[in-house]
Amino acid sequence: MESDIFKAGVKPGSPTTQIEVKQLLCYLLSALGKPISFDQLYGALSGQGLVNYFELAHTLDKLLETGHVSQKAGTVPAMYTTTALGARTGKEFENSLPLSVREKSLSACKLLFEQERRLAQVEITQTPRQGGGFMVELALPEEGGQLVCVRVFAPTEKDCENLRRRFLNAPLTIYKGILALLTADEEILGKIFTAEKNIF
Repeated sequence: MESDIFKAGVKPGSPTTQIEVKQLLCYLLSALGKPISFDQLYGALSGQGLVNYFELAHTLDKLLETGHVSQKAGTVPAMYTTTALGARTGKEFENSLPLSVREKSLSACKLLFEQERRLAQVEITQTPRQGGGFMVELALPEEGGQLVCVRVFAPTEKDCENLRRRFLNAPLTIYKGILALLTADEEILGKIFTAEKNIF
C-alpha cells in the first residue's frame, strides 16, 4: 500500500525508489543553483510525472536530516537549496539518472521560474460586463505608473483566457506592436511576431 501511495502518478521511466529520488533532488537543486520552494518543486516535477507529493515530501525531509539539503532561513514559504554534501552527491550520481529525467526536471523548473517572473511583470484583470461578456485589462506596470494599459472586450471565458495567455507570452512584443501601429513603423511590424516564444 505504501509503495502504491509513493508511486501514484509517476510515469514509467521516472525515479521509482527513494535513492533515485534523492539523487534526482541533489542533482536538480545543485544544477538550478538557486533556492526553490516545495510547491515549486512539486509543481514542476509532478507536471512531468517524475515524482508525486508523498515521495517528494518524504525524500526532502530525509535529505534535510542527512545534511544534503538545507532550508534558507527567514523565508516564507521555506526555500530549499543544496549543501556542499548535496552538490557532491548530485555530481557523483548525475550519470546514474536517465538523461531524459535530468533534462525534464531541469527544464520544468526553469520554465516554472520564467512563468512566475512573467506573471510578476504584468497586471491582468477580468471584469464581467453588464449584458454579457467581459472587459479584460492588460497592463505592464512600471515604477510610478504603467508602461501600457489596454482594455479589451472578450465575449467568453475562453476568449479571456486566450487574451491572458497571449499577453503573458509576449507582453513586450505586444507593447512594441502597439507603438509600431501608433507610429506606423512598418519595419517593426514586419518582425514583431517572431520576437518571443510561448511559455504559457
